[in-house]
This record gives sequence, structure tokens and C-alpha cells, in this order.
Amino acid sequence: MARPRSILHVDMDSFYVSVERLLNPDLIGKPDVVGGPPNSRGVVASASYEARTYGVRSAMPCAQAYRLCPELVFVSSGFGVYSEYSRKIRDVLQTFTPLAQMASQDEAYLDMTGTERLWGNPEETGRRIKEDLRVKTGLPCTVGASTSRTVSKIASAHAKPDGLLWVRPGQEAEFLAPLPAGALPGIGPKTQTRLRELNVHTLGDLQRLGCDECHRLLGEHGESLWKRASGIDKNTVESESGPPKQVSHETTFGEDISDSEVLNRHIAALSDHVASRLRAQDLTAFTIGIKFRYADFETHGASFTIDSPTNDPSCIRDEARRLLNEKRDARRPLRLIGVSTSNFVAGGEGQMDLLTAGTSERRTRLWKAVDAVRDKYGDNAIEHGGT
Repeated sequence: MARPRSILHVDMDSFYVSVERLLNPDLIGKPDVVGGPPNSRGVVASASYEARTYGVRSAMPCAQAYRLCPELVFVSSGFGVYSEYSRKIRDVLQTFTPLAQMASQDEAYLDMTGTERLWGNPEETGRRIKEDLRVKTGLPCTVGASTSRTVSKIASAHAKPDGLLWVRPGQEAEFLAPLPAGALPGIGPKTQTRLRELNVHTLGDLQRLGCDECHRLLGEHGESLWKRASGIDKNTVESESGPPKQVSHETTFGEDISDSEVLNRHIAALSDHVASRLRAQDLTAFTIGIKFRYADFETHGASFTIDSPTNDPSCIRDEARRLLNEKRDARRPLRLIGVSTSNFVAGGEGQMDLLTAGTSERRTRLWKAVDAVRDKYGDNAIEHGGT
């Protein structure tokens, strides 16, 4: 009989805020957010638990967060700082297993199957990971453990902050049953509305419908929802050897946007974030992509492969804008946009046209200088103009 899988989900608690508090302990205990300033069009990247008591949440416009809590402290030490701590987290997790996959800067999945003699059961492993991360990075985290990615992710959300929850093999469906249907990743507002029409309010209600009935009522998506709501998820954890497959950044608007000029400004800011991450990892990209979501949650994407790889934000920005303008219906407002890069070349500068080599070198030096300033003084120290 095959042994049950052991999948851990490690989620850093208020990651950006926790990093800021490491750098400035005076922030501890205060309602603070990473984002801003409050008079900007930016959104909250991370909110402290003190700020959350006022209703402040991630992805909320900074101006709205300030209205909810005028005592709010806005901070940002720069993307380079957060990337460095994310690398430290990854390095710690990879000491436990080579099957450690970063899902974002502040969360990861680990496949610990077969490591019990080395690290103990999943609960003991989770304690070791939490302790190692606290000692080696100074940051708190929450760990969920189970036989699948889905259940472990829900378990970590259930145990926050700074908690640990192990859902033992065979108890997955029982653990999930009382939770609201919206707790399952992949169930958005549109699906929740349809489930309410079917009198499905909890994951237990979804389980009781049965796989065949879910498929009949909701199609293939319904079958997948039933399986995951029952704790059945065969998705694997992939090793992260070599460069990443994609570097991307996206934003969800506080209010839906249809103004092309405003969207272009957001594309510029997103491209800047992506380019900064590429330069931090010494990568250039051949493929540039966009993602956009309409107000009704209909989501689209597109990509284009350029002749020479780049990590220049102006190049990424121009291609992303062109793709968005070509693919979106300008009559329909957007609630989310994202910029992505893929198809990487290691070594930073990639290929260069001899006729433009001098210009490219000067731009490379320029962006390295910009990165240095932002790393020292924060992301908002240098911002794009309106172009």
C-alpha cells in the first residue's frame, strides 16, 4: 500500500510588513501597511494585523486605506529588499527537500513524502521549518500540512497567524466540510452565486452533491470542484532548479477602470516591477505577456516574443501596452491587469544590436542606478512620468 503524500504549505505572515518591522522595530504594534503614499494611486501590498482591525486589506487603494485609518503608517523599503528576503526563505526551505516550490514571494509548497525518518511527521516537520525560518530570516510564518496542495493551503489560512495545522490522512473531507464554499481556491464570486442558487453554501454541501451531479450542473469545472472540496488533489510540487518559468506582476483595482490613459500608467508601473525583478535575478526575457480581467471576471491573456531578450522596463511596457490595446474591448472596464515575462536568458544583458550597443549599455547602467536608489530609499523614490 502506497504511503500517503505529505504536502506542506508555508505562508509567511504579512510578509512585506514583517520585513519592514525587522528593519524598523518601532513599527511593531502599529497599524502599518506597505504601499502608498496615501495620496497616490497605489494599492496596499501588505497590511499588518493591527491595520486589518480597521478593515484595511491587501489590494485596497491606499487612499481608501487611509480614510479607514488616518493613523495608518505607510512604508516601503523597495522591491529589492523583499526579493532578498524571499530568496532567504527559499534557501531555508530547500534545506528540507529539493521539492520546494515557491508559489509567490511569500508562500511555498513542499513535498515531504518519505522524509519522516529524517524530519518526523508533518507536524514535527512544520515546527522545524517555522523555527528555522524564524532563526535564519527573523520572519514568522504559518504552515498547513496534509496529503494535497489544496487542503494544505486552506489549512494554513485556517491557522493564521504564526500557526500550524496538520490535517491527517483520511480527515481531509471532514476538515473541509464545515468551511464556506468560498474557502476553496478557484471559487470566485460568479461560481459562489451559482452555488447559492443550488443551495450550496459550504464545502460539505458540495461534497454531498456528488461528483456526477456536480459535473451535470457545473460541467468539468464542477467535477474538479467536487474533487478538491472532498480533499482529492493530485497536483504535484515541482522542483525549482534553474531559472523561473515566469516573472510577473499584477494589480487588482479598487474600482473598475476603462480609461486607456490610466491603464497605460498601470502598465508602466507593472513593467517597472517586472523589469526590476529580472535585473535582480540577472535575467532577460524573450517573451512578454499581459493578463486582463473584465468587471464580470472574464479573463484573457496574450503574449509576444521579441527578437532580442530584454529587462528594460520601457521595452516591456511598450509591448505590454500594445498587446492590451489590441486584445481588450475598450468599451468594457477592467478590474485587473498583469504583465509577465518568460523564455529567459541568464546573464542579464542578452543579445545586443551592434548599432545600438552604446545606447543599450547606457540604459543598463541607468537602470542599475535606479535599482540602487530604490533599494536604499524605497520603490517610490523614483517613479515613472506619464508616458
